[in-house]
Amino acid sequence: MKRWFLIVFAFLTTCIYAQDVTFNVLAPKVVEVGQQFRLIFSVNAQAEGFTPPNIQDFAILAGPSTSTSSNVSIMNGKVTQNYELKYSYILEATKEGQFTIPSAEIVVNKKKYVSNSFTIEVIKGSGNKTAPTTNQTNQQQNESVNTANVSSSDHYLKVIVSKTKVRREEHFIATVKLYSRLGITNFGEYKVPSFDGFITERIDIPPLSQLSQENVNGQIFYTGIIDKYILYPQKTGEIVINPFELNCYYQIQSRKRSGSIFDEFFGTYERAQAKALSLPVTIKVEAIPENKPESFAGAIGEFKMDASLDKSQIKTNEAVTLKIKIAGNGNLKYITSPKIEFPSDFDVYDPKISDNIKYSEIGATGNKTFEYLIIPRHPGNFNIPKFEFSYFDTRTNNYKVLSAGDYQIIVDKSLSDTSITVTNSFNKEDIKFLGKDIRFIKKGESNLKEKGLFLFGSGKFYLYYIIIILLFGVYVFIRKKNIQENANIQLVRNKKANTFARKRLQKASLFMKQNQKEEFYEELVRALWGYISDKLSIPAANLSKDNARSRLQSKNVNSESIEQIINIIDRCEYARYAPVSENTQMDVLFNDSVDIISKLQQQLK
Repeated sequence: MKRWFLIVFAFLTTCIYAQDVTFNVLAPKVVEVGQQFRLIFSVNAQAEGFTPPNIQDFAILAGPSTSTSSNVSIMNGKVTQNYELKYSYILEATKEGQFTIPSAEIVVNKKKYVSNSFTIEVIKGSGNKTAPTTNQTNQQQNESVNTANVSSSDHYLKVIVSKTKVRREEHFIATVKLYSRLGITNFGEYKVPSFDGFITERIDIPPLSQLSQENVNGQIFYTGIIDKYILYPQKTGEIVINPFELNCYYQIQSRKRSGSIFDEFFGTYERAQAKALSLPVTIKVEAIPENKPESFAGAIGEFKMDASLDKSQIKTNEAVTLKIKIAGNGNLKYITSPKIEFPSDFDVYDPKISDNIKYSEIGATGNKTFEYLIIPRHPGNFNIPKFEFSYFDTRTNNYKVLSAGDYQIIVDKSLSDTSITVTNSFNKEDIKFLGKDIRFIKKGESNLKEKGLFLFGSGKFYLYYIIIILLFGVYVFIRKKNIQENANIQLVRNKKANTFARKRLQKASLFMKQNQKEEFYEELVRALWGYISDKLSIPAANLSKDNARSRLQSKNVNSESIEQIINIIDRCEYARYAPVSENTQMDVLFNDSVDIISKLQQQLK
């Protein structure tokens, strides 16, 4: 048994030495004069020969003291050993300024390692020396909570934007950061504004578990990143990001007289809450230049396009795939496929759209792919002409045009193609009359009529003739009108706007029943925006809330209906990115959408 223990110990020791050795220093970046803090040198291996740094600018109250921690886990036969050795000091800041903690040295497996040096800023003391710890939660506690009157200069949120002046549809990053001088213990309710005038994408960040110290105008604040967003402005002019709100809980010393000697000695504390607010932030949005390429459809950023055809020679009724991949950084999620003119002999299906987009500090990066399934029905040589994709380059402030094609496709006749050629010509010998000199006698009663009783030439004949001519004229008139109306695409979209909206609502209803929340809200927004676009003849590239509102007003739609549909769109867009969406809310939004489309249909006749 003892031998097996030694073998396991030797194996685990080997694992420790086999991993990469790291030797780091940990300390706060900013402290106050008179504040005591901890300086820790940490190494992830068994070590010896610790050479401490020469600390001259701080008073050493204790240390170095050592502590170790380790754990072993075995999963699927793989042994993982985590080991940490710490050398800790307790220091006190004695004077203002910026001071550097020199490097320390340590020996691991007969090899010397040197830690990084560390700079600490010491500012004038203010008496607040208790560092907060956070336990982030949105649940309310049952215990009583005091609402303290905390100055907005000591506890607030700040919205930090990467740009204050952008082009329409150009993205920028908005970071919500907490600044506080309170001993925060946990978080409460967090309210996000509606982001009117923006399309938003939330950036995933790790949960905030500990606040950092930061020097703000000579005072120490405890700070942490609460949220991050990518914003795409949808209109020009000045757009305001409304305030964020965050309830925070912290401890304050109780003024009540305690009945316990231990409470009198150690002090008693009670829980209080304070609301942190951010100030409104104004973003100036400029329109993109007017010299747009014909193929421009609203793409803004930096992109590249790759296109490929999987086959160039096929047989009739076989499928070929045209794949277009647009990659880069910008409003990738909202770009549309380039306009392509396919041969009329081809059956072309709606493209399959897929994307791989990541949202981070640099914006939305990744790619979006459009795959067209094409089936030629007749043999021959065909050509898919050159097509273009254009975008506005935010780096050079110019339009750029990317192109692909043309593609030649040779289509051979398939052996299984059983189509035949029809001809209307006949040979003289095809039809012959045989025995035309013989006429057989017809037996039976003859259907004889008196002279003057024939329909031809009678008054009824001419009446029927006139009626048929009139009906034919009406048919020609209606047919010609339908052809003219169908040639007017905008008029067709206007008439069928309600039909298209009902189809999208039916699809949204199916997503709601299947509890597919994101797909439900996305389809509901498409139904509402699609109805407005079709009914008001507004191209999708020019569609915005302000544009829709002004056009609806020009059509004499009452202001209540206008605000109702804009509000429903805002609620849908918010619900897509809200942390929690209930089914009841989905039902309410769906019913409200059906109701407002019905109202607008009555007013826009």
